[in-house]
Amino acid sequence: MHLAPPPSNGPITGSRPIHALPSRNQAFTGRIALLKRVSNNMRRAGEGGAEEHGWVSLIGMGGIGKTQLALEYAHRHADDYGLVWWVGADQPAAVMASLTALASQLGLTAVQPSLLIRALWVELAARRDWLLVYDNLDDLGGMNDLLPPDGGRLLITGRDPRIGRIGTRIDITEFERDESITLLSRRCPSLSPEDADRVAAAVGDLPLSVEQVGCFLDETGLETADYLTLLKSQPTASGLDDRTVSAHPGLVSVVVTSRDRLVTTAGPAAAALLDRLAFLAPEPIPLGSDPTVGPPRFGVQLGDTATAALAVRKIVTLGLARHADNALQMHRLVHTLLRARLPLAEHGGIHHAAEELLATITLGDPDTPESWPEYGLIVPHVRELLSSAAALPGIQLDAEAFRALVLKVQRYLYFSGQSRSAVDICRITRDSWMARLGPDHPDTLHSGYNLASNLFELGEYAQARDVDQEVWDRRRRVLGRDHQDTIRSAHQLAADLCDLGDFAGARALDEEGWRHRRRLLGESHPDTLQSAHYLGSDLYELGERERARDINADVWKRRRQVLGEDHPDTLHSAHHLASDLCDLGELEQALELQRWVLGQRRHRLGQDHPDTLRTEHFLAITLHRRGEYPQARALNEDVWDRRRRLHGDDHPDTLRSAYSFADDLCALEDYTRARELHRDTWMRRCRVLGENHPDTQRSARALAAVPISP
Repeated sequence: MHLAPPPSNGPITGSRPIHALPSRNQAFTGRIALLKRVSNNMRRAGEGGAEEHGWVSLIGMGGIGKTQLALEYAHRHADDYGLVWWVGADQPAAVMASLTALASQLGLTAVQPSLLIRALWVELAARRDWLLVYDNLDDLGGMNDLLPPDGGRLLITGRDPRIGRIGTRIDITEFERDESITLLSRRCPSLSPEDADRVAAAVGDLPLSVEQVGCFLDETGLETADYLTLLKSQPTASGLDDRTVSAHPGLVSVVVTSRDRLVTTAGPAAAALLDRLAFLAPEPIPLGSDPTVGPPRFGVQLGDTATAALAVRKIVTLGLARHADNALQMHRLVHTLLRARLPLAEHGGIHHAAEELLATITLGDPDTPESWPEYGLIVPHVRELLSSAAALPGIQLDAEAFRALVLKVQRYLYFSGQSRSAVDICRITRDSWMARLGPDHPDTLHSGYNLASNLFELGEYAQARDVDQEVWDRRRRVLGRDHQDTIRSAHQLAADLCDLGDFAGARALDEEGWRHRRRLLGESHPDTLQSAHYLGSDLYELGERERARDINADVWKRRRQVLGEDHPDTLHSAHHLASDLCDLGELEQALELQRWVLGQRRHRLGQDHPDTLRTEHFLAITLHRRGEYPQARALNEDVWDRRRRLHGDDHPDTLRSAYSFADDLCALEDYTRARELHRDTWMRRCRVLGENHPDTQRSARALAAVPISP
C-alpha cells in the first residue's frame, strides 16, 4: 500500500488527501473501453443534470483481470478524490481491519470496532470526495454492516455474480487478442507477433495466464512449439503455478482452491459434476431441466432441480464457469487444470461418467434442419470425449447411450453438409469401437457405414467403396441379406460403384434391394421408396431416361403423400425428376420444378449446402439447353466458385461445375477459355477418377470438340 500520511500537527480534515493503494501495475495493458465504462458509471448524470455518485461491481472469473482494472482506474483518477482507500475484501474480518485503519487515519476513535465503523460511516456520509475499492469480495454473508453509506463511490471486484446487485454490474471478459499479444511482447520481447498470437490462443487470452506465460517464456527461453506441447501435456509445469509480478497467486492455485471450496460449500456431488464437465469440451454446455417437474428443456440432465441449482450456482459463484443463455462454459485453462489435477487412475471412471452425462441430452431427428442448431452445440463435446478416450489407461467401455448419441451426431454432420468434420469423427469412432466392441458389433458397423457416406460426399469414391464393401460383407454374415441395415449397405455400395462408373453393378445391387423391400415392407414404405429412388438414378446413368423419369415421378408422388412436400427425401426425388425431364427435352417442366426445389433448399439448408449447389448446377444446365447461355454461364460460374471454396478444385462436384461452365463458354464462342477449362477439367478427372471413367471420357470428347479460334 502507498499511503499519503496525515500531517503531524493536527487532525485530518476533508481537505487533506488520503490515498492508500497498492503499487500501480506498470505493465497494465489495454482495457480502454472497460476503463471508460467504469469511469462513466462512477460519474453518471442523475435527474436535472446533477452528478450521481456511482457504485460499480466488476464481475468475472479468477485471473480475468478484475483487480488490475480496478487498480488502474483508482490510480488514473486518484487526484479526483480526497480519499482513496483499498480494502482487501476476501473475508469480513479483513474488511473490518481495513476500515478500522481508515477510521484511524481520519482521526476517529471509539471503544468498540463496531462503533468505530459507525463513526466512519457518519464521516463518509458528510463528504462526497471518497472512493473505496473492495477487492475480491466473494462472500456477501456478514457484509451488510460493512458497506459504506451513499454519497461517495464504491468499486467492487468479485467472482460471484450476486455481487453485481451492488451498484452497476460490469462483466469482465478475456483480453482482446491484440491486448494479449501486446502484454506477451512486453514480458517476453523475443517473442514474434506470430508466436505471441499462437500462445495467446492456447491460453484463451486469460490475462493472468498471459502474464504468467510471458514471464515464463522470457525466463526459460523455450521455443514456442515446445512450450505449447508442455502446456498441453503438463499444464501445471508450464508457469501457470507461478506468482505474478504483482504477487497474484498463479492460476493453478486459483483453480485448485476454488475446486476445494466447491466441496465444502456445495458438497462432493457438485465437485464430481465439475470433474465430469472438465472431460467435456471448453465450450457452452446446455443445461436441461428436471423432466419430473415440467416440460423438458434441451440440455444435460444434472438431477433434481434443487441439486442442479445448488451445483450450478456454486460453480459459477466460485468463478469456475460462466452461466449464460442456459449453458455453462469453462475457460479452456480452467478446463485443462481441473482435468490435470485428477489422478490418471481416475480418468477412466470420470470419462465414462461424462459420457453418460452428455447422453442425457434428448435430440431430434438429425436428418431435419430444425434439429441442427441443437446438434451443433454438442458436437465439440462428442469430439472431445472421443479424442480423449484414446489416452485413457486400459480398455474402457463406452456408455451405450453415448454410442447412440455419437451415431446421431455423425448422421447430423452428413445431412448438414459437414462431411469433412464427420469423416474425422467417424474414423476416431470406428477405430475405438473396433478395439472396444469388435468389428462385427452393430455400432461399429454403423459407424463404418457413416464413414463411407461422408467419404462419398467428399468425392473419395474408392475409399468409400472399400469401407462399404467391408461393412456390407460383415452385415450379410452377421445380420443376413434381408436385414434393413444390410440392404442400406448394399445401396450405399451401389452409389459408390455408380460414381466410379460401374453403372451396371450399381443397378444390380439397387434392383435387388428394391425387390427385397417391396416384398418385406410394401410399395409406399419410406425405405422402399428410397430403394426405388436409387434404382431410378442408376437407370438415368444407363441411358434409360424414360423409365428413370417414370420411377422418379412415382417416388416423388408417394413421398409427398408419405413424408410431406418439403421433406429432404421428397426434395431429392423432385431434384432427380427435374433432371430426367431436362434430358428428355421437357425443359419448361424441368425449369419450374428445379426453381421450386431450389427455393426449398435455400430456405431449409442455406445457400452453400451441397444439395442446394447441386440444384443450382442442374438449373444452369437446363438454362443452357434452353439457349439462355449468358444466364447459364453466370449461374455455373457462381456455383463453380462456391464449390471450389467448399470442396476444393479436385472434388467431383467442382469438376462437374467446371465442365458445365466450359460448355457455356463454348456456346458463347469464348473458345480459348473454354478449351483451357476443358483441358484442366480433363487432366484433373484423369488424376482423380482415372482415364477410363465416363466423366473423364466425356471431358476428353468435349475438349476435342472445341472449335479452333480464328
